[in-house]
Amino acid sequence: MYISNIDSFTDKLKANCPSLTYLSMLGNQACPNELLSLDKDEEDYQRYRYYVIFKLEKLRFLDSRPVKESERNEAKRVGSYMRVVKADETDMGAPNSSDTSAEKYNPLPEDTKDGGQHQGTFGRCRYVYYGRHSEGNRFIRNSDL
Repeated sequence: MYISNIDSFTDKLKANCPSLTYLSMLGNQACPNELLSLDKDEEDYQRYRYYVIFKLEKLRFLDSRPVKESERNEAKRVGSYMRVVKADETDMGAPNSSDTSAEKYNPLPEDTKDGGQHQGTFGRCRYVYYGRHSEGNRFIRNSDL
């Protein structure tokens, strides 16, 4: 069974298993995994832990590690704010066809909009890498020469 909605799942667990102490949700969509998803990181996982510990106060072990007392105190303090909310597809629908403000917007200054007056810069880096800290030599070993 894959769990994607952490809110409803933790509410059901709290109602049906009030003395739950061990829980592992690894491998579910509700549990952020930075190895499987490039947009997840350690902070997402810690937010998830705080939220689950906040919702299920009697947990002693979550996923692959025990719940520390400091983690439990932090979950009591900030757990209610750690809920991740995702926008619905209906909220992110296409803009109205009558709204043409997106077509008129241009981030460039007024005097450079016609493209022929580009004001770019070109320069050289003044820092020179020497010795073993050189970027070019970082991956070359003596056995490769």
